[in-house]
Amino acid sequence: MRGTIGETMERLVLLQIGAAAATRDRVENVVEGLIEQGRVQREEGRTVVDEVMNRARERSSGARSLVDASTQQALRSAGLPTREDYEDMVFRVEQLEHRVRMLEDRPAGPPPPAGSPGGVSEPGTKSPGERPETPPGL
Repeated sequence: MRGTIGETMERLVLLQIGAAAATRDRVENVVEGLIEQGRVQREEGRTVVDEVMNRARERSSGARSLVDASTQQALRSAGLPTREDYEDMVFRVEQLEHRVRMLEDRPAGPPPPAGSPGGVSEPGTKSPGERPETPPGL
């Protein structure tokens, strides 16, 4: 199959429009013949054409939904994210960038206490200015 998914979808839409126009023409021709034969009144004929076209639209809408669902399933099977997945990932990246900027802008902690060698405290104890191992919110 040649072309992109977008081109294929465009072709499907054009086919659908063409089919709807052809259907309306055929229905109008049949109804016009019935009116000429005297089997149907003109108002009844218009009603019949409208009803047939409404049913065709309903079926077309159902087919469109089916095509949309099939396309989404195919994209998921191929491992491609949906628009919603993509927007969610963009939002999460923006949040992470914001957190990194906040951490970069944070002032440095207090210097180590003067009495401790290299600022290292006893195992299991924390000095008052010591930060937790993981930054808050991450």
